[in-house]
Amino acid sequence: MEEKEGKENSHLNFHSFIDDKKTSNLAKYQDIVIGTRKYSKLFSQEIFTFFLMNMPGLPGLFLRQLLYPKIFRRYGKKTTIGVGVSFKQPGKISIHNKCIIDDHVNLSVRGSEISSIEIHDNNFIGRGTEIKVREGNIFIDSYSSIGSNCRISIDQGDINIGKYMFLAAYCYIGGGKHIAKRTDIPIAKQGFNSKGGVNIGNDVWIGANCVIADGVKIGTGSIIGTCSYVNRDIPDYSIAFGIPAKVHKKRK
Repeated sequence: MEEKEGKENSHLNFHSFIDDKKTSNLAKYQDIVIGTRKYSKLFSQEIFTFFLMNMPGLPGLFLRQLLYPKIFRRYGKKTTIGVGVSFKQPGKISIHNKCIIDDHVNLSVRGSEISSIEIHDNNFIGRGTEIKVREGNIFIDSYSSIGSNCRISIDQGDINIGKYMFLAAYCYIGGGKHIAKRTDIPIAKQGFNSKGGVNIGNDVWIGANCVIADGVKIGTGSIIGTCSYVNRDIPDYSIAFGIPAKVHKKRK
């Protein structure tokens, strides 16, 4: 897949945004955390998260189910959010029915209005996992399970995860490549190459401590062995492992 070099990518925009002296700190906070400068949205999110984010036990679960639908783009029936779950720009986050978001998960959206996170029905997101997008979309289809302390992150492009995908703990999906051709300026100011994101098919099992690189497609029914680095496409119904991961067996 051909690489697309970002012109003024999200990293550069973010540094320029932070250095902007014409914008107040409150406005910057609203842009990053709330996604809008409407004071009504700021007030509701701050009040709800201050009182409810770390409220333990059944009272916390009940009140989050009752009040969080007011700040998310979508919040489905019988969805449960645990203690210490943080989020940025919840107005761009959709969590459908019967999902479980375990304790201390981080959900973060930045970038333009088209950026989003969508977690479909009957999904489980494990404790300590981070799901982050800057300019793009992350979609997790139904009946998938994301293990604890995983990171699913994309700066430019989309991550699409199919149904019944099982991701074990401590995995990383997404990322990209910083441009580092010049030595006279910091790498952070040189831009970013994106290969378009990651696509993972239905019924995929990925073992613990795996890295799935930007631009990769993992086919339906495939298994990725523990501690693998996947930097190329994996065909349907393959068993692949290694650094880099190679297909060693076919399930069909």
